[in-house]
Amino acid sequence: MSVARLVAAFACWVGLLAQASAAASSQGAVLHTVRAVLATAEDRIDFAKAKLTFDKLVDPSVDADAALRQLDSMTAAANEMAGPSATDIMKLRAVRRAIYVGGPWNGNRPFAYDLSDPYGRVISHKLLSHYLAARRGNCVSMPVLFLILADRLGVPATLSLAPQHLFVKYIDRDSGKSYNLETTSGAYPARDEWYRERSPMTDRAVARGVYLKTLTRREVLAVLASTVLESEIRGRHYRNVVSIADEVLKRYPAFAFALILKGEAYAGMIGEEFQERYPARADIPAARVPEYLSLRRNADTAFDVVDALGAYDVGASKRLKGLANNSGEKHE
Repeated sequence: MSVARLVAAFACWVGLLAQASAAASSQGAVLHTVRAVLATAEDRIDFAKAKLTFDKLVDPSVDADAALRQLDSMTAAANEMAGPSATDIMKLRAVRRAIYVGGPWNGNRPFAYDLSDPYGRVISHKLLSHYLAARRGNCVSMPVLFLILADRLGVPATLSLAPQHLFVKYIDRDSGKSYNLETTSGAYPARDEWYRERSPMTDRAVARGVYLKTLTRREVLAVLASTVLESEIRGRHYRNVVSIADEVLKRYPAFAFALILKGEAYAGMIGEEFQERYPARADIPAARVPEYLSLRRNADTAFDVVDALGAYDVGASKRLKGLANNSGEKHE
């Protein structure tokens, strides 16, 4: 090989190394940011800033300052509608009006359910900035906006989960009882039974806090971080998914979605590191067999926990467990 070719090859290698280093650094920054937000002191948790921080990790073009200004304007409008000495119920009605009723406070552009993408399959549709601009939301962006405004008005509210769905819970100060508010339908009350009929869930999943739980503020942060997990898994940053999922699960151990993505990440590693490189199990170098078996065990463990929580009713854990164990039968 000529000197010129050697120099060119070396330059190419250095470039690839720099790209890999930059990618690793970027993934490290994502993990660091998620960890920092999740560790926010309880009395300093700000749902708007947390959501926008996570959203910016998904899409760096998100203008968090502009979104915060819009939220400030909506908060002021809702506060004015509620009036002085307003009760929590009056404040909730004001938030509902500020969001769902057209008027000067929202430029006569009320917010509504996006029937073309109700579950937020397009990940950018789950971003708060997209909802604020498009005025069409889903079962992630809609409850998050309502929660942010209610929280800013001092109303005791939080999030809760049903299979593939988020909704708001309002907590009555006197009785301590919580009431569901379905934000994809005007934020009107909805019974637990309605959610169970609409999205079947096991008694075990409800009892263990997977679904219908009145989440703590820190558990809400963990749920908000799930959009980052989705973005990272789509980017095939599997090791980062595992690390972020571990941080999320420290705050909300029964968060089945994070467990499923963690298992899927291990399955992805198996695919990339072994199934794509070695046609059969016998082709795996002896020195790498322990790594392969470890990934298999870790994938199994994540999906087994999902099953133990009773969250298998959505079928995802069993399907993904099949991905981890059976997509490459030659490796059995």
